[in-house]
Amino acid sequence: MTRDTYTFLSGSAAAMAYTHAAYAVAASKGIINEPIFLGRKWGVGFMWIEAVIYSAISLALAMRRRRADSRC
Repeated sequence: MTRDTYTFLSGSAAAMAYTHAAYAVAASKGIINEPIFLGRKWGVGFMWIEAVIYSAISLALAMRRRRADSRC
């Protein structure tokens, strides 16, 4: 993949991490309700785990982009 592809995917994953973190903060403060999906109530802890996973994916893609830059 090209470095532009890695940049786009890294930014998308970072945006997802930010969104999940903001949603977790809002749910923990009682601004919004915890989501119910497939008949299960997903807690705030699960949202934080998702934010961490998306952050790790974003970091990994950013590192791949950096390595793609050094090969050129």
